[in-house]
Amino acid sequence: MKELLNVSLNAIKFYLEKWEKPTIKDFTLKDNSLLTKTWCIFVTLYKDWEVRWSSWNVKEIENSVVDEVIVNTIEAITNDKRFWKITKEEINNLKIRIDYIKKRDLLSEWKIYNLNPLESWVIVITKDYSDLAVILPNISKKLFAWEDFIPVIEEKLWKKFEEKDYYKYEIKTDVFSNL
Repeated sequence: MKELLNVSLNAIKFYLEKWEKPTIKDFTLKDNSLLTKTWCIFVTLYKDWEVRWSSWNVKEIENSVVDEVIVNTIEAITNDKRFWKITKEEINNLKIRIDYIKKRDLLSEWKIYNLNPLESWVIVITKDYSDLAVILPNISKKLFAWEDFIPVIEEKLWKKFEEKDYYKYEIKTDVFSNL
């Protein structure tokens, strides 16, 4: 949905200009029905076709999908510790992907081994919420079958994956992007 992509881009521009998080009042929306929808979303920002910033929630937190996009976009550019902070010069080459999470299932034990890595996301979160790993579908050349999830999870966590110590989610999404 192009309007959500515009909200994300304009949130970045607003933040870099004023150094504060925008609110819905700072935007003019064409589709006001977005103010009544609550969607869980994942915002990923790309520079030079590589992931540079991302932020997400496993469940809806904000009052509307517009709020979710604003909050997750600003979280991505200010708190994604993997990357440098965004600069005004980078906006021109920025690409945005917003995944609308349409299905999210908490997995019981051993269910992770039934997932197709070409179709499903996997999110694992330690039960004390101290660590997490996110694996997107079709994102890694290392993922062809369910057996491939575990080594990739361990690589992202930097430790051995003991299934009993984690909440595991299967995620299915629809994607809006300007890639």
